[in-house]
Amino acid sequence: PHFFKDIRISALALLKMVMHARSGGTLEVMGLLLGKVTANTMIVMDSFALPVEGTETRVNAQAQAYEYMTGYIEAAKQVGRLENAIGWYHSHPGYGCWLSGIDVSTQMLNQNFQEPFVAIVIDPVRTISAGKVCLGAFRTYPK
Repeated sequence: PHFFKDIRISALALLKMVMHARSGGTLEVMGLLLGKVTANTMIVMDSFALPVEGTETRVNAQAQAYEYMTGYIEAAKQVGRLENAIGWYHSHPGYGCWLSGIDVSTQMLNQNFQEPFVAIVIDPVRTISAGKVCLGAFRTYPK
């Protein structure tokens, strides 16, 4: 796999992720990242929320979420948007930015089928209390 040194996130994508994460309250939310890749940098240009069922400790992406994601990307291409899906994000409200075992499995699966792909975790509670965005960007190593 390719190893990336940097990830850059546009103000638009970041704002949309923070607003979405805040809207979930104590429940986890999930979305997709759109962007492009240069030599050693992943560039997130936009993000959008996915219709998933969130609990306080996980998000469950059902078939509806995958259909929505596919439709969104197709519609974006029809209006001239050239970004590709380059990752996903979800929230950990109040418990920090890290990947759980399930998150690692999800990321590994995504990297196997949609490489390059990044996982971003955002903590909306710590973002508000710290006055700065609390997030982490992750990729998995192959077995």
